[in-house]
Amino acid sequence: MIKKVLSCFLIISVILSVISLGSCGEPEEYPVTVGKITIKEEPKNIVILNKNLADIITAIGYDGKTVGRSDDVDQTSFRVVPSMGTAHDPSEDEIKKSKAEIVFADKTLNKADIKKLKDASIAVFQPEEAHTLKQLSVLYKQIGSILGGNTTGAEKAKKAFDEIRNTLRTVKTAAKRDKTVSTVAYLYIDNGVLKTVTGGTWCSTMLGFTGSMNVFAKAASDVVDPAQLLLANPDCIFVSDESVEQYLTTSDTLKKLKALNGNTFIISHDELSMQGYTALDVIKKMINNVTDAEIESTDNEAQ
Repeated sequence: MIKKVLSCFLIISVILSVISLGSCGEPEEYPVTVGKITIKEEPKNIVILNKNLADIITAIGYDGKTVGRSDDVDQTSFRVVPSMGTAHDPSEDEIKKSKAEIVFADKTLNKADIKKLKDASIAVFQPEEAHTLKQLSVLYKQIGSILGGNTTGAEKAKKAFDEIRNTLRTVKTAAKRDKTVSTVAYLYIDNGVLKTVTGGTWCSTMLGFTGSMNVFAKAASDVVDPAQLLLANPDCIFVSDESVEQYLTTSDTLKKLKALNGNTFIISHDELSMQGYTALDVIKKMINNVTDAEIESTDNEAQ
């Protein structure tokens, strides 16, 4: 009898050990801790206040959880989602009514609004901006883990990020082989001042994926020095809107830029800042404008 009891005990112990070892190899989906926030279970309802975060969440595949947005989130797929104010001044009452468990916001959301949301047990995720692919991979993982768990969500995020990274790199390789354009610049007007994108920013990283060099990559300031711009005389210039092109063509000095003879193209600052599938559409548009390289359609066009 004692032998039978011991045998049963040993069998049960072995089974429990196997189960324990199996669970050790697969971490639990939740809780998820990112920075200063901890999410205890998978969020079902989310509010997105930042347009770029909406682009990333869509790429990962969790946009269906959205129950509210800011006016800034104006992508076509989000227009049916109720607006809850602006990115920096949302309606806390509307967010509470939406039963959202987490709000995705940028740094423009003020501390008072954050406190009100947290007091209502609504988490607020305000990630650091990603300026490089390495930083972007971290941001994708953070968002995926929050919305889908430590394993499932993180894996979905990695798959989406890998697709975007690989496409951008493929496009860059094709563009560099073409060698139609060697130098580029991006110009926009802010409060009447002509500005550009400098190195260390995502916009500059995007310019790099055209296979060309951003002539302002090493500039100390984003305010454009007309003499420096004329000296660099880029092969191609991207502008944020028509007003910038008009500014250049009516300037006694800058109208001499060679890119104004058919190599100036409009890409909105919003578009250039996106880090989801929009980035693939934008880089394809840029490449098709500045080179003769043939770029295949991106997979997201069918979505």
